[in-house]
This record gives sequence, structure tokens and C-alpha cells, in this order.
Amino acid sequence: MAQTAFSLEEMLRTSGQEEDCLDILILADVSYPAKVVKEHVDALSDHSRHRVTVLSPRATRRKWGKFRKIPKIRLQSDKGGNFDVVVIHYSLCILFESYLPSYLREALKQFKGLKIQIIQDEYRWINRMMEEMTHLGIDGLFSSLTIENLEKVYRSPDMENVVKVSALPGYVSKDWIQQDSPKIRERRRHLVYRGRELPFWLGHAAREKTTLTNEVSKRLAGRELVTDLSSKEEDRIYGDDWIDFMKSGKAVLGLEGGASIFDFDDSIESAVRAYQEENPDAGYEEVHRRFLAPHEGNVVHRTITPRSFEAIAVRTAQVMFPGEYRGVLEPWRHYLPLERDFSNFDEICGFLRDDDFLQELVDRAYQEIIASGKYEMSVLGKGMDAMIDYLRLHSQNLN
Repeated sequence: MAQTAFSLEEMLRTSGQEEDCLDILILADVSYPAKVVKEHVDALSDHSRHRVTVLSPRATRRKWGKFRKIPKIRLQSDKGGNFDVVVIHYSLCILFESYLPSYLREALKQFKGLKIQIIQDEYRWINRMMEEMTHLGIDGLFSSLTIENLEKVYRSPDMENVVKVSALPGYVSKDWIQQDSPKIRERRRHLVYRGRELPFWLGHAAREKTTLTNEVSKRLAGRELVTDLSSKEEDRIYGDDWIDFMKSGKAVLGLEGGASIFDFDDSIESAVRAYQEENPDAGYEEVHRRFLAPHEGNVVHRTITPRSFEAIAVRTAQVMFPGEYRGVLEPWRHYLPLERDFSNFDEICGFLRDDDFLQELVDRAYQEIIASGKYEMSVLGKGMDAMIDYLRLHSQNLN
């Protein structure tokens, strides 16, 4: 039987010297407000050797609030023939009609070419996602999980022959390279951050985002540091405004993305939602004790996020809890490690006042992470091509 689980680097090494050019359809929500989504889609299409068409099956909203007619997508290229490959991007959730209309779901099921799913936020709806991928006949899966967690999460026998590739959730956009970024001494704010409150049912790993913001904000009181920190949804920043915000700070708070509870059958989320509706003032500790403790750590997923690459690209220092960061970042070399018990908080605050130290840190991180080219987004398009080559070569052994 052919191998079915790879890191992205391993998958790239399987690629031969194929030169044929296929017609590929990428289904994606190109109107998604976060710029990183469009950059991810562009990386797939711009760096593939194949002819790539990107279409969105979603209705788009007009400025005055009404929706346009849902577009009708046919699985045929401009040349009139069928597409050879369909890729479903993570910006579309295949479970919901508003993302994948019934007519398109049925067309995908009947489609005879290769079908590839790119997925993120894999801690939720797991069993339903596996059932739907099986229904659609997905051949290949790009995941943000490690190889070890791929085996824990996609454990359905029906997924056994699906080729799975472990990739980072994001890479370095070409638009981030050679950014015109102010020197550390020219930046007015010492520390900036924008986060969001995540649902309790994702466990301790996700709860750290709230803990980080609250604790740092509390401990900064009375210190002569200029900061702008928030985890409120209404304070979120997108697009070019986000990059400008990052450039305004000498440093930005951060941590690994992920979750430490994976809800396979939706029962954890359902139980917590029902309890919170009846007890809206219930805190995290109470909810965790009542519902989450037995599930804590059933799968622990931690990963570097695109935000870390963005910060490095604009030469903003990062203050983060220590972690593996998928082997990309090293403490004190690429970021300032803030201990989880905040025992070195005074030391970190001292470094936030040391412009020369921070400038040396961000310049080194830029050279080793961005300028090195190790994590360029071009690997996404090349990785997609490599998976297509592998699936075509080994299709008989995978079925």
C-alpha cells in the first residue's frame, strides 16, 4: 500500500519532473475579510504549473446589505472540458449550504477527477467532516495538524486511503518581503496586540489567548509603557490596517495557535452551549470543571500562525509564551519568551525599553525566517502540484 501521511517537505520531495499541464478548479471564499486568506489562495494559483481557475460558490453581499444571486458553478473549464482536479479551500466549510450549495455538493460527488480538501480549525465537527469528505470522495487532504495528530484525528477507516499532508497554517507572502518598516526607535508604542475570545470548549491551549491579554494588561498598570492591547471582537483589525498596526509597535504579544480539546461528535460544544445559556455568568474554570476536564488533552494541537510571520516581516519583536512553534522559532533568538507564570515579566518589560536589543532581535529574525526563503508561500502551489502528481501515480495502490 502506498504511503498516505506526509509532511509538506516530504511531499515536495516525492515530486518528479512532470511537465504536463492540467485544468484545476479552486473553490474558495475570495471575499473573506482577512487578507491572509486571499494570499493563501493566490499562493496556490500563482505557484502551480497547472492552469488554475478560482471561483467562489458563495453569494456576495452588496454594500446596502442585500445578497447577490448565488453563482452557479460548473465543473468545466473555459475550454469546455471537465476540470482535472477540484481543490476545496479552507475558507469554505463543506458542511453548510451557504458555503457549498446542494447542486455543487452533488456535482462534486459525481466528479471523476481528483478532489483535494484544504482544512484548518480542525478541532470541531470532526466526525461530520470525515463523513462529508467520504461522501464527496476526497482523495487528498492538506491539514495544519502535525503528522502525529493527523493519525489521531482522521482515524475513520473511510479516511485510511486519503493522502494527508501536514503543512503550516500559513507561510510568508511575497507582499511581506522588503516591507518599508520603521526602525524600533521610531515606533511610539512599546507593545501592541489584537486577539479574540475563543470558546471555552477548545480547552486550556485556546484559553491562553484570553489569559495572556488579561494578565499582561493587569501587570502593565503603573508602568511607563505605551501599549494598545485588546481581545474584543469590535477592536479587530484587517487588511492593510493590520500591517500598519503591527508597524506601530516595537513588539507584539503572541502565542501558538491551536486547541487542547478536539470535539469529535459535537457533544462537548453542545453541552457547554446549553449550560452557558442557562448560566451566562459561568466562568471558564467552572465550565471546565463541569464539562471539559475529562476531555482536556485528548488531542493537543499547537502551531505557529501567520501572525508570527507577519510580525517578523515588518520587523516587530514578539513577546510570546515559550513553545515549539513547529520548529520555526527559537526563544531569545527570534522572540522574547514570557514565562506562563509571568515570573520574568519585569525582565521582558526591561527589554521593551531597549531599542538596540529589539532591533538586533528583529533583524536576526528577518534574515533567518523571511530573507532565507525557507517559508515562502510558493511552497503551497508546489505542494499542491506534488500531491496531484502523487495521487495520479499511486491512485491504483490507494484504492
